[in-house]
Amino acid sequence: MTQANEPNDSQREINRRFRDLSWRVERLETSQMPARSLSESFDRVYDEIDALEGIVNQRFDRLEGEVSEMRSELREIGNKFDIVMNYITGQSNS
Repeated sequence: MTQANEPNDSQREINRRFRDLSWRVERLETSQMPARSLSESFDRVYDEIDALEGIVNQRFDRLEGEVSEMRSELREIGNKFDIVMNYITGQSNS
């Protein structure tokens, strides 16, 4: 009797392993994105990056202009300060 059960048990084990393998392959296939879909997704990401890069460049250019304007205003204030200090200390008369 035990000999009759052994081939049956081994066959069941083989069937169980094949079902498990089949299930895993099926899950793997359903989880994989087609190459075209993946490529389209990356294209959208790159388009978003390009758009953001444009926005950053515009803001940087504007900020760079503002900093340049502030520097010239500070130079002007510095020159006026020098004139006032020279007048206060009497160095403008010498």
